[in-house]
Amino acid sequence: MRKLIFVWVILLVFINSFVFAAGASTPGVYSNKIVIGTFQALSGPYAIIGRGMLKGMKAYFNWINKSGGVYGRKIDLIVYDDQLNPALTVTDVKRMVEQDHVFAIVGGLGTYGCLAVMNYLEKNHVPFVYQGSGSPLLSNPPKKYIFPVQPNYDLEGHLIAKFLVKNEKKSKIAVMYMNNDIGLEGFSAVKDQLSKYNLKPLISIAYNPTNSDFSSEIIKLMNANPDSLVIYGLLTDTIRIITQLRQYGLDIPVVTIYPNADPAFIKLGGKAVEGTILTGWVPIPTKNNPDFTKKFEKYIKIYQETYPKQIPSSYAAAGFIAGEVFTHGLQLAGPHLTRDSLVKALDEFKNWNGILAQDITFTPTEREGKTSMYFMKIEKGQFVPITGWMFLK
Repeated sequence: MRKLIFVWVILLVFINSFVFAAGASTPGVYSNKIVIGTFQALSGPYAIIGRGMLKGMKAYFNWINKSGGVYGRKIDLIVYDDQLNPALTVTDVKRMVEQDHVFAIVGGLGTYGCLAVMNYLEKNHVPFVYQGSGSPLLSNPPKKYIFPVQPNYDLEGHLIAKFLVKNEKKSKIAVMYMNNDIGLEGFSAVKDQLSKYNLKPLISIAYNPTNSDFSSEIIKLMNANPDSLVIYGLLTDTIRIITQLRQYGLDIPVVTIYPNADPAFIKLGGKAVEGTILTGWVPIPTKNNPDFTKKFEKYIKIYQETYPKQIPSSYAAAGFIAGEVFTHGLQLAGPHLTRDSLVKALDEFKNWNGILAQDITFTPTEREGKTSMYFMKIEKGQFVPITGWMFLK
């Protein structure tokens, strides 16, 4: 009898070991769930972005899970607050990969953090789908497991210069840019595109985004007498610059970047930001675009299933898109999910449209995701499209 019990114990240990090995053959993939991770700034000065992005992701995944998940597996999202501090990002991502055994990282926020973990994730064959960053380094050169979606700063800067010269007939273009990667990469792209028209920036000014007063910079602008201004800055510093610009009486067209295309920009900027031109890559529902308007209404409905009566921010839209790009990849990968089958599936995206995601393309040699943008203008406190989709080529 004791011998029989011993045999059963050995057999059970073998069965459990086999089941564990089978479940762990692809980290984060189980019979009933897929465990993924994200890092967001949920505290600190950029929490408004991180919290909004996380809400969009949660709303989308909740909707997917409510309908049964993907091939019977629900999406289990682990969240770490890295405060947009790349040192914390590295620690958090290693913990998610090595201790939480996530299948993928989805929707991480912040250029420095994304770049700090990019090579680690690539080396460890962990898919990294959607980064809240526009750094060209994420897509160029292409990396097998890294899938950027947002237009990068290089594309945006070239398109801004093209818009001002070709559409607006401007030639004396000034550029103010944050003295960091976003500003430097954007300024370099604007300058490069202007050179194709035998132009160069009339004046370029690097600034510290934590400054509260930009009087000296604006006096330099006034002395240069530009016919337009490009601001490569984020929400609060861009609003401060435009407000002081108008206070000094410098009434020239201002173009700024898509992270500012959020209702908070209008709310905080008030009358000062009226007339500001911004880039965009997520369409706006209009009477001229009834098909997308229906999709946008669906997005609002899905979002409010998790956050009743709340109006989502543009950062929530980014998180929502991260969720739908990743999930569509899971659907294409099929029921026998591995990291490489997800990569193969994502590389089949060709001008793919989701609910909010529009015109997303990946191949093994092209990982820019979204390569078209449009321009909008603030008119009577609303974002109004003023161009169709623009491409660099």
